[in-house]
Amino acid sequence: MFQCSSNTYLDCLQQQLFGSNDPWPLKVKAGDFCLLHHYEFDTHFALWRATTDGGRKLVAKAWGGKFPFQVRVALTTPALVELPKGSLGSAERVLEGERAVAVLELVRSLAPIADR
Repeated sequence: MFQCSSNTYLDCLQQQLFGSNDPWPLKVKAGDFCLLHHYEFDTHFALWRATTDGGRKLVAKAWGGKFPFQVRVALTTPALVELPKGSLGSAERVLEGERAVAVLELVRSLAPIADR
């Protein structure tokens, strides 16, 4: 789960790129599902798939270089899906196992997910 603010939200969507200043995105593999948490509004958006493995400075000038650990993503739902408030904790970064399955089911209940 990546985070954004009002200043970075549109860049994430337009560039189809998520980033962080912490190295945890290096663990993301192509095909992994990704969510975006707009922390100013405590809103979660879904659902993307990583189109690349996580890397360093995939787009060096993105966000003025502030978030060098990056992943290219593609939306897998027909439109951006806003998850219901309270369905995810704001501190969750990586969802695995049963938690990941539950979140995918929640997204599927709101919108179809495209197969690769």
